[in-house]
Amino acid sequence: MRVRFPDDLPYAIDLDRSARCAVVHITGPLDMTTSLILRIVLEPLWDAVDEGCLILDLTAMTFCDSTGVAALIEAFKESREHGTQILLAAASSSLLRMLHTMGLIALFETHSTLEEALAASERA
Repeated sequence: MRVRFPDDLPYAIDLDRSARCAVVHITGPLDMTTSLILRIVLEPLWDAVDEGCLILDLTAMTFCDSTGVAALIEAFKESREHGTQILLAAASSSLLRMLHTMGLIALFETHSTLEEALAASERA
């Protein structure tokens, strides 16, 4: 099932749900003005993917600041509370560097592409 959020959001998020896995496609910046929206969008997903997986597709994410990283950490915490696996797909090299520098990279399973993340979620 694909859900398309309204075009007036600061960035577009599409949710693809199949079985117990959801893919959230983030387009544009994940920053002070948009990170709260990500948290709000993820809230109803946790029960839907309980003990399944959530893939954050960052292919089209253009920027991520510290509030964006905080939103990712919040998503990680929620995933643990629900027994949900969280995967980052196609994270930029700058985001990966930031996560490494902050000692946070171990929180996330990262994949170079969405296709790799989907394949990993099927194996889990």
